[in-house]
Amino acid sequence: MRRNVAVCAILLAMGLGARTYFLTVKDGRICYREVPGSALVDTGRSVSMLPRAEDRALLSQGVYVAGRAALTRALEDFCS
Repeated sequence: MRRNVAVCAILLAMGLGARTYFLTVKDGRICYREVPGSALVDTGRSVSMLPRAEDRALLSQGVYVAGRAALTRALEDFCS
């Protein structure tokens, strides 16, 4: 279900011209990139610092967010 919602959000954002970002984990650190295909940006925060196992699992699978404001909110949630 979550994946369907994420796909719909991405398609909607692409149709509206908003940029889409992908949050993930690489080498144990929280990273993000613009979709499609830009280089990963390392946030400098370790995923092991997240207090909730659900958040760690979610980021390990990857999270799509539509728009720069949504990316900022997600990074604030995960990295602060």
